[in-house]
Amino acid sequence: MSRNADHVYTAARDIARLEARIAGLPDDARVQLSMRDGRVLRGVVAALPTLQSFYGPGEQEGLNGVVRLEEPLGAGGVRIHDLWLDEIDAIRPLTAAELGRSAH
Repeated sequence: MSRNADHVYTAARDIARLEARIAGLPDDARVQLSMRDGRVLRGVVAALPTLQSFYGPGEQEGLNGVVRLEEPLGAGGVRIHDLWLDEIDAIRPLTAAELGRSAH
């Protein structure tokens, strides 16, 4: 993974916001993620994300994190999404039955 990010954070309130997102994304959680760009993704959290140090624009160092979401596809396949924590607007836990249904 690159050590660069489009956005990095150093303010305590921003870091707390990222930590709150992490708390909603435990290992193997089935979730629906509403993204800032309007996408709605459903899947299983592959591993608990962590805050990491990245370099942002102008080589500013700060924190951000990535969550890996495994979106189930037909016939047992999965699509992998690596998503920046700061791009997630909302997290909704899902049941196994909900995960199997379309997001729209």
